[in-house]
Formats: sequence, C-alpha cells, structure tokens
Amino acid sequence: MEELQHGCRAEFGALELRIQATARLNGFVVYVEDPRLDHVMVYEHAELNTLESAKEHAVLRATEYLSGLHEPPPDVSHWRCS
Repeated sequence: MEELQHGCRAEFGALELRIQATARLNGFVVYVEDPRLDHVMVYEHAELNTLESAKEHAVLRATEYLSGLHEPPPDVSHWRCS
C-alpha cells in the first residue's frame, strides 16, 4: 500500500480502505484494496462530499465487495487520518 498523506486509511477485514484528499474543496478519492490479489485495487472513485460521507462510501463498497465473495464484513472499521 502506498504512503498516505492528507487522508485516512482503515483495515476492513482482509481489505484496506483509503481516502485521499484532493486539491478540490471537499474532494476525496475513495479506494478499496484487496491485498490478497495480484492487482490489489478493487474500487476507486472520486467524489465531492464530506470526509464522513467518503468513509461511509468506502465501507459500503467494501461490504458489497466482500458480500460478492461470500465473506462477512467486519462490525467496525478504525480509521487513521493524517
């Protein structure tokens, strides 16, 4: 996983979630990564919203991804932000 600057990250079961702030006001890029794969990026989306909304979006997409694999999502995600 690349170094995070001006954003947040969380472990979500086997997945890694990242939110990177962009130069745009209220701009974020949401990433969902599965380190078990050769190509770890399973979701990437730019959005204009609040940080809390971007976190919720990342968790929703990660939950959908895990559901597709028939894996239960974790109950919580602990975000670390810089």
